[in-house]
Amino acid sequence: MEEKRITIYDIAAEVGVSPSLVSRVISGKGSVSDKTRKRIQDVIDKYDFRPNAMARGLQRSRTRMIGFMIPHIGNEYFSNVYYEFEKHASENGFMTILYNGKNDPGTELKILQVFDEMRVEAAVIMGGSADAVAINEEYASAISSLNRQVPCIICSEQAEKFGCIGVHTDTEKKAKLVVEHLHKKGYRTAGILGGAASGNWCRYPTTKMYEQFSRYAREYEIEVRPEWIHGNSYNEWDGEAAMKELLAERELPRAVCCINDHVAYGAMLAAQDMGLHIPKDMAVVGSDNVRIASMARPSLTTVAVDFERMGRLIFEKIMEREKRKTPRLYLIDPMLIERDST
Repeated sequence: MEEKRITIYDIAAEVGVSPSLVSRVISGKGSVSDKTRKRIQDVIDKYDFRPNAMARGLQRSRTRMIGFMIPHIGNEYFSNVYYEFEKHASENGFMTILYNGKNDPGTELKILQVFDEMRVEAAVIMGGSADAVAINEEYASAISSLNRQVPCIICSEQAEKFGCIGVHTDTEKKAKLVVEHLHKKGYRTAGILGGAASGNWCRYPTTKMYEQFSRYAREYEIEVRPEWIHGNSYNEWDGEAAMKELLAERELPRAVCCINDHVAYGAMLAAQDMGLHIPKDMAVVGSDNVRIASMARPSLTTVAVDFERMGRLIFEKIMEREKRKTPRLYLIDPMLIERDST
């Protein structure tokens, strides 16, 4: 009697999972927990199962699609990086699909699942849960699973914690550039506005910027008091609210470092509404050099991100992933642009 040929349906039934999960393990593409993957692989090994040639051909089919997830589509920092990346991707025959994670872990997990179902050939992740100080275990597991199947580039200085290649602007150098500039201009007291350095919205880039700015401020003998640090988010409204909280203090710093240009713009408006003149009464420095920095009045001194280089580097690292699978962080040097706000 001819021996019955084992199929993925037989393996799925024995393990107690769906055939699609077995298919993901066989193809090497898709999100499967480590525990379930081992159970499936054990049964595959038990029967020495090998998919037929046609099935292997289907599994290796290429989509030429790259998934790109950002936390807030309205923040120009993220959209600028996406714009530069997409230029390089399209020039090389790839379609990039943009998803808005909304800074919501549940939404981000669903998007990662969509990347898997769409069989993207690479994924780029910016901000959101990838920048959270308290890393969500389920999110980290999903990233790890995806990264085993396709190149997964995380635009965060925490990328190596996920086992991924990372591309980001050097936060420590940003902080040093701001402090050096303020010292050169004669400012000896400074505050920090914007971002979330504690609570549920606590983000690693913010905590690192706060820490490094404070460290270099001590080195350059610029005073930074705890009561001069305010912020809960990353938009113009947070900048406005943070400045109002700062202006309620009895003593004020001569300068403020803002977590990004959106926060700096809102902070300047609030200060001007209260009758302050910038930079005569208080200097303001932003970060990123998005369009609003040059359009503000006075124009905003800021630490510029090299968006073109960042987008190009992300794409290059996707293309190189087959040669270099070891996690590594690539840092891009920022540049200070002096304008009228200091």
